[in-house]
Amino acid sequence: MPDSISTAEQLHNFVDDLGRTLGYDPNIRSDCKNIILCGMGGSAITADVVLDCCMDCSKVPVSVIKSPGLPIWVGDRTLAIVSSYSGNTAETIEMYNEAKGRGCRIVVITSGGILERLASADGNQIIVLPKGLHPRHSIGYMIGYTLSVMESSGCPSVSDEIRSMLPSLREYRDLLESGGSPVRDLASRYMCHVPVICADNSIRSVVLRWKTQFNENSKYVAFCDNLPGMKYSGLRSWSKSENDVFALTFLVGEGLFCDSVREAMSVLEGSGRDFTVIDVGGSSRMEAMFRAIMLGDYISVTMADMRGVDAAEVKPVMLMKERLSDRPVDY
Repeated sequence: MPDSISTAEQLHNFVDDLGRTLGYDPNIRSDCKNIILCGMGGSAITADVVLDCCMDCSKVPVSVIKSPGLPIWVGDRTLAIVSSYSGNTAETIEMYNEAKGRGCRIVVITSGGILERLASADGNQIIVLPKGLHPRHSIGYMIGYTLSVMESSGCPSVSDEIRSMLPSLREYRDLLESGGSPVRDLASRYMCHVPVICADNSIRSVVLRWKTQFNENSKYVAFCDNLPGMKYSGLRSWSKSENDVFALTFLVGEGLFCDSVREAMSVLEGSGRDFTVIDVGGSSRMEAMFRAIMLGDYISVTMADMRGVDAAEVKPVMLMKERLSDRPVDY
């Protein structure tokens, strides 16, 4: 993959990539019964973000699929949005072929590769992504395009709400890139610790994004969890733990400082367990979600710089993809 666009530039362009794709007209009118968002890695996290955006307004069932086997209910009234930046991800190609076999209406989002060739040969709609990006930083394009396709197929529009917050997100970007940014201080907190990122379940995509960005950009082990589930599965162990290897962090913001987060923090405070609270602000739950995505991206890249590693390098992932490419898949 050509590395013609620097990591810093790709980080900076996220808001603009999102803005330029929100108005996209896919020119399809699909009377679908349900929607599946198919992908792996960064493409799948894009799907998770889109699902979080639509969770409280879509009457059309939307599911994120991250494995080749599709649910039994997927059929000819299913809209399948199949996303792979490279177009060569083996599992995503398998999802495409299975969706085709089920008679789904298929829209492909990719920069090329096998997936583009298959969709072209089958006459399915293709939305082409620009080349030269790290797949995980194509998320702005993918969110905008995915939402546009879904909205054209009967899902309520959230594009206007996102578009209205773009000026505020650009101001937040300026803050993150300024000398007074909290990014470097926050990155320093995670050095020599294992980040564990937690937030309300309504932004479960965000904590997963933080985890994977630490993994891929910082080359660092990290974990994530959600509330209220954490209260019942892990809070007791956290309150009893004396291990200071982990850097437990709660993400909060407008609409995200819910009762379950307060309860968890209260229990931990009572036990004397250290944790960090990061308030990303925002004027709504959705704006807080996008601000948190941006903050995590900048922290992970800054941490890579502090550790002296190349945020763009993903040799283990590329090696895994090469090995998976030898699997017998009907292309």
